[in-house]
Amino acid sequence: MVQGIPQWLRQCVCVPVALPVVTVCSLMLVHIPAVQAVNEDDLKRLIETKDCPGCDLEGADLRRLDLSGANLEGANLREANFFYSILDGANLSGADLRSTNLSYTTALTLTVDINGEIFDLPARFNGADLSSSLMHYADFSGAEMVTANFQEAYIDQTDFVGTQLQDSNFTVTYVHTIDLTDANLCGSTYWAGNDYRRACNVPVTDLGE
Repeated sequence: MVQGIPQWLRQCVCVPVALPVVTVCSLMLVHIPAVQAVNEDDLKRLIETKDCPGCDLEGADLRRLDLSGANLEGANLREANFFYSILDGANLSGADLRSTNLSYTTALTLTVDINGEIFDLPARFNGADLSSSLMHYADFSGAEMVTANFQEAYIDQTDFVGTQLQDSNFTVTYVHTIDLTDANLCGSTYWAGNDYRRACNVPVTDLGE
């Protein structure tokens, strides 16, 4: 049963199923045990310091954690569970996020005060692999997701308002009811392998229609 979880997740994200079924999928994933033992040292490091670039957190249970501003660049987060977690201002660029549960996650811009100066720090997923991930009622507004891979992901009721999605990969992706107002999709690849190059300098709002 445990070994069949990744395939079961792919079925959830690839088949156009009714919304209640998708909700059941995301809620069931909340209670699925990790496929393999998590690196406890890396998990402790993340929770205590929020500084864990390159860490091995495959299958980690990260539900409802406040990971705002965390550094997870290049981390192995495959099949991790981020249900209801906060990733505002976090850096997940280059991270392996395959088959992760990102339902109800927020990854917004974080306002930080550094030595008396105020900075806006967007969540970053540049070059991250989000293939076969589940994004249900998530919010990535303002995030940087350039060259991110969303292949075979299930994206529903999710916001990408003002998100940087240039050269991202949406092939074989289930996209339904998402908000792409002011998002930048220039050069992104979607569905049949077509590059989204129509009016690249104009905000795109119709990908999810």
